[in-house]
Amino acid sequence: MHPLDRRILALAIPALATLVAEPLLVVADTVIVGMLGVAQLAGLTIASSVLGVVVGLCIFLAYGTTATVSRRLGAGDRAGAIQGGIDGMVLGVVVGAVLGITMAALAAPVLSLYGATPAATAHGVTYLKIVAAGVPAQLVILASTGVLRGLQDTRTPLYVVLGIATLNVALNILFVLGLGMGIGGAALGTAVSQWTGAAILSAVVLRGGRCEGVGLRFAPAGVLAQA
Repeated sequence: MHPLDRRILALAIPALATLVAEPLLVVADTVIVGMLGVAQLAGLTIASSVLGVVVGLCIFLAYGTTATVSRRLGAGDRAGAIQGGIDGMVLGVVVGAVLGITMAALAAPVLSLYGATPAATAHGVTYLKIVAAGVPAQLVILASTGVLRGLQDTRTPLYVVLGIATLNVALNILFVLGLGMGIGGAALGTAVSQWTGAAILSAVVLRGGRCEGVGLRFAPAGVLAQA
């Protein structure tokens, strides 16, 4: 195999595996909440659909940061590449905070539009209000994953996603089955797992930034231009 092909595969395979592993958070919630009853599972389903749409609309944070970082890295400006990535991560926190607060505030009227039973809707509202606290973390994960991909590091996001999924399973078992917190426990476990992953990935990126003399700031124009 040509050395270039091996290098491409070394980047592509972990990136693909990360995409495959990301839905494991929802799978863990589904399996454990399904043990609670039909109404809880139905509530999780409708709440997850809303969450998926909201986070999906912010996928530009991943692709925008990847484009910005890779372009600057290719130009020989590693410090500028990392700075552009950090800009995207800060943007993720800001956008995520706005979306999370809005989602929690509008959880009841939005989920009522699905026409589910009152019990299912109530469980969905409980889940969505709690998991909304993890939206900023989800967007930071998107942005920081984009940064690391742009820096040609696709392994670290994979390891972190697998770690998040494992932690989520453990926390769901503890909160839902151990402490009897119900569907709210599943949402809390997911939010805590997401913030843990966001903290780890942020630490990795910021450590690289410190090595290049780069600090925190908020100048997202470059990321938005690539979105």
